[in-house]
Amino acid sequence: MYVVQDENLGKRLAHGYPYLEAEVAYCARNEYCETAVDFIARRSRLAFLDTDAASKAMPRVIEILGAEHSWDRNRKKLELEKTKAFLKTFKSSQNAVVTR
Repeated sequence: MYVVQDENLGKRLAHGYPYLEAEVAYCARNEYCETAVDFIARRSRLAFLDTDAASKAMPRVIEILGAEHSWDRNRKKLELEKTKAFLKTFKSSQNAVVTR
C-alpha cells in the first residue's frame, strides 16, 4: 500500500487490531468513505468488535478523514459528536436483551 510508505500512515489505529491509519486514507480516497462512523462501523467493523478500541481510534480516524476531505474545525467536532453518540448505542442498557 503506497499510502503507508509515502505518508507515514503505517501505525495501527487500535492496539490488538490489524487496522492501519493508511486504510482510513485509502477508504476516503477510493471507497467514498465520508464519515468516521462509516469507517469505524462499516469499513473496519471495529465498532462491532471493540467499542473501547473504536473510541480510542476515533480522534485519529477523524484527523485523517479531515485531512482527506478538508474538514474545518466545526466539521471535525460534529464528526466526533456523531461518532461518540453512535458508539454509545452499543453500551446502552436499553439495547440489552433481557433473558429469564
